[in-house]
Amino acid sequence: MQIIQTPSPNFSKSKYTKIGVEIHKTLGLMPGTLEWLRNPRSFVSYHFLLLRAGGIRQLVQLKDRSWSAGRINRPSERAKKIMIKYPWGTYIKPGHYLAQVAYECLSHQTFTDEQYKDTIWLFKRFSFKIEDGNFLHHQDTAVDKPNLEMERMNILARLETAPEVDREKIKQEIIFLVNKL
Repeated sequence: MQIIQTPSPNFSKSKYTKIGVEIHKTLGLMPGTLEWLRNPRSFVSYHFLLLRAGGIRQLVQLKDRSWSAGRINRPSERAKKIMIKYPWGTYIKPGHYLAQVAYECLSHQTFTDEQYKDTIWLFKRFSFKIEDGNFLHHQDTAVDKPNLEMERMNILARLETAPEVDREKIKQEIIFLVNKL
């Protein structure tokens, strides 16, 4: 599996480390969704886009802020526990400190098996420490957004049964292959 780099101009620098993940539906399909996320006039992006047929696109580097989840509207109690505030009390936009993952998906659709598999691989690839408290869906930060609690719970359940990635073993295999060159 690989991540295809598909840079979006819609991002900002961020001084925060990612401490969790927030998931979204695109409410549109390819190729228009990708074109929109890469259009400077859209003012929207995500760190990752997971395609319905399988495949992962990275639009924004994790060190940067993606332009999603920018409007906070009555956050859930779960979100309030993880969201960071400025000294004057307003919330900092979650794209600074939560990896923003979008799923190519219309409003009436749920995620595909391929998207769930790609999610598990992605979370393990970047060693995201996913727990109930640091894994949000868009409605957690904006009450008027789609409810993805079912999809969120499915991901949590699949993460519990997914085998761990042995990073040291992978590193040794890469070194072995490079030395063979």
